[in-house]
Amino acid sequence: IPANIGRRYARISGDFNPIHITDTSAKVLGFKKAIAHGMWSKARCLAALESTLPDAGYQVDVSFHKPVFLPSSVQFYSQRQGDRQNFSLFNSSGTDMHLKGSII
Repeated sequence: IPANIGRRYARISGDFNPIHITDTSAKVLGFKKAIAHGMWSKARCLAALESTLPDAGYQVDVSFHKPVFLPSSVQFYSQRQGDRQNFSLFNSSGTDMHLKGSII
C-alpha cells in the first residue's frame, strides 16, 4: 500500500482526516505514522473479491482491529463458508490482523 494512498483517497472521498494525510499530521494526533483509511481498506478488500460478489443485494460486515501504517505490505485472506464469504487483512508477517469481514 503506497505512502500516498491516504491523500489519494481523501481527494476522492472528501475525508481529509490528518491521520491519513502525512506522517507529521498523524504524529500530532498520536499515531507513529500516517494510516490507511479504514473505508479504503474495506473497499480494497471488496475489490479483490469482485468476481465472487453476488450480482445483486448483499451485506458487508467489517470489524477493524489495528491500523495499517503507510507505506505497508499486507496479506489478504478469503474463504467461503456456506452462504458467507469471509475475508481478512493482516500485516506482512501475518501476526497482526488489521480487519476482518464477511459478505452475506
